Amino acid sequence: MASCLLMSCNRLPVVYNLSEMNYIFLNQDSAQVSFPSAYEGKIVVMSFIYTHCPDICPLTTNNMQRLQDTLSMDGIKDVQFVTLTFDPNRDTPHVLKEYAAIRGINFKDWDFLSGSKANTDSVLYSIDVRYFPGDSSYTKDGQLIYYITHIDKSVLIDQNGKVRGTYGGSQLDFGRIVEDIKSLE
Repeated sequence: MASCLLMSCNRLPVVYNLSEMNYIFLNQDSAQVSFPSAYEGKIVVMSFIYTHCPDICPLTTNNMQRLQDTLSMDGIKDVQFVTLTFDPNRDTPHVLKEYAAIRGINFKDWDFLSGSKANTDSVLYSIDVRYFPGDSSYTKDGQLIYYITHIDKSVLIDQNGKVRGTYGGSQLDFGRIVEDIKSLE
């Protein structure tokens, strides 16, 4: 125990192991990203949204942005932010880039990912993120309108692709996640 006080011993349990996964997504610049291997060696804070969300997704994105700013002000570097869409059919790389740009997101260490429904579902289900389409309707010009009911979750992934913490995305406990990130450094 005394050695843990002197050396930063990691007491965070492994919640999910993603290290054996290999899924291809496209980021906001339409560049291929192999998840999670593209982030090997980095601490990752990952959130889940869709751009047409009327309630908690904008809050989640705002909290991730505030966390990014907080970490920067605290001098904590090498943390990668990743946002995966629940809605790859509508959330193309171009749509995700516009969504992030409107919010003034710093893309230096943040990827917004979209990909096939199969890859998206595999990643989401492996970390117990559930979602389903809600009621739908059509506009006068025939465009389908739908919303997605989903869980509110963000995760902390260590440098080896293991989820070490889960958090509410729209009601992020900043003190807890910053402390958890520091324990992984």
